[in-house]
Amino acid sequence: MLKAQSRSLLLKKAAYPVAWRRNWADTSNITGVNAFMAKGDIRTESVSVLPKTQYGGITHVTLLCGETIIGKMGAKYVKSLMSSSRVPVDTQRIFVDQGDEYFNSVLRNRAAIHVDIVHDAQHKKQSLKMCNDLDLYVFLTNLRTFPGFNCRFPDVDIQLIAQNNKGNYAELEYSPVEGVVEGLRVVVSSDIERFLRFAFREVMAKKRQKVTLVHKSSEWPKTEGVLLDMAHHLQKTEFPDIKLEPMELDKCVARLIVDPQYFDVLVTSDLYGTFMATICSAICGGANLFSSTEIGEHHAVFKPLQTKLSLTNYKVLSPYGIVSTCVDLMHHLGHDDCANALWREMIRTMNEGIKTVDFKGTDRGEYVICNIMNKLLCNMFTGMKD
Repeated sequence: MLKAQSRSLLLKKAAYPVAWRRNWADTSNITGVNAFMAKGDIRTESVSVLPKTQYGGITHVTLLCGETIIGKMGAKYVKSLMSSSRVPVDTQRIFVDQGDEYFNSVLRNRAAIHVDIVHDAQHKKQSLKMCNDLDLYVFLTNLRTFPGFNCRFPDVDIQLIAQNNKGNYAELEYSPVEGVVEGLRVVVSSDIERFLRFAFREVMAKKRQKVTLVHKSSEWPKTEGVLLDMAHHLQKTEFPDIKLEPMELDKCVARLIVDPQYFDVLVTSDLYGTFMATICSAICGGANLFSSTEIGEHHAVFKPLQTKLSLTNYKVLSPYGIVSTCVDLMHHLGHDDCANALWREMIRTMNEGIKTVDFKGTDRGEYVICNIMNKLLCNMFTGMKD
């Protein structure tokens, strides 16, 4: 393990000056080198942490959106749900074209909701830069079936935990000679240990027990081997109550599509996180039903899963993903009662047959949100005496 860490650090130090010296790269390679340099390459310093922005008991969070239909719709949904839930949270709206102001806002507020779908490479780079500069090293999403909502299997409930900003996303690629491109996937054991410890603690907190560690060590025995060795070590020494089952990626995907009920928690590296989220969400009814979280030691960004995956085949933003995103944010901020109330109302609409068109219903997303809002407002008077 220590040898792997030392070797990774040497590769890291060696890769940077090499990347700067190469001048034979074509346009695509130059973009790759500039990308990892521009976003701060592999983080070696701690993240700046500002005091919490809480004034008069109200917590401020960043709301990132654009002038697209999806951006405007998402901002409207979030503001309406927060108001109806009576949660002491205020949003600071930042537009996608405001550049560094988004980063500065999240740095101040520590939490953000991102409701716009990113299309082009420049915005993709900004999203990766955010994950790196704020050290959002974990990607979380909970995928489950909702009866009557395109679920292909009943009783599926999978927690996916993936590394978010290391290894593959460092974009360490360069061209040593014309016509030859080399890419490095740097794996540092201390980063793997931090990620796995977070994942196992999350498993214990959610009272889950069975963890399937998705890997591809048959193809990458060194880099994937660090993940496997560290997982076994932590499970044996610190988390003995967790049942750990390593499983090759190919075998895991094959079983997922025919027997998803077999899985409880999926833990994997950054290389397969988005891939696994796409498959699991498709099995459970679609990405527009779910939310996702990118989280670090001090900061967190909450997104509808369709935004995280940048699924552009949806012309509108799903109300279900927005509700789930708001619920995640409320739990993160410690407003569990408000979060539970909002979640119950969304489940109620589903059970009552209120569905949007993408789930063979007749209701618009605005109607779903308004129905939830009205019920939350009516519940204000429940139990009040004359």
